[in-house]
Amino acid sequence: MDERTKDKPDIIGLLSFGFFLVLLGLIFSANPDLHVKTYEFLKDMSLQEIYPGVKFFAPTLRHSEVYTAAFQFSLAFAVFNILMLALRFIFREPWSRKAGTASSIFFWSGAVFSLNQLAGGFIDWFTFLGLILIFIGGSIVFASVIRLVMLRIIATKG
Repeated sequence: MDERTKDKPDIIGLLSFGFFLVLLGLIFSANPDLHVKTYEFLKDMSLQEIYPGVKFFAPTLRHSEVYTAAFQFSLAFAVFNILMLALRFIFREPWSRKAGTASSIFFWSGAVFSLNQLAGGFIDWFTFLGLILIFIGGSIVFASVIRLVMLRIIATKG
């Protein structure tokens, strides 16, 4: 983190958090029974064997309404993060913040894909969890690579 970042609050990050909360409220408002469907989803979770002797929580039924709402949220948040990245470039934010937003786009886009597949019944719960882990790890690697490349470019200029 450079000296400018230490003294400067992340206004765009605060905007992003505010949008996250507003979007969450909008999703629940647009789907009035979503709180009931979410409760049913959580109540439906049970330990299932994924490998001999290895159990993990999974829903026993398909909860496509919950998956679709999560898909809608993820899609809107992915698009919003694209706008946030553009703002970070416009306001010449530090590369570490740009990298964080770019990795967020990577993760939320992966969540969109995974939730679409889950809601459509093309993948099961454990495949979905595996994909989410891939996108979490991928977003960390993605941000790290951007930061390393930018450090290298800055070091060769100075």
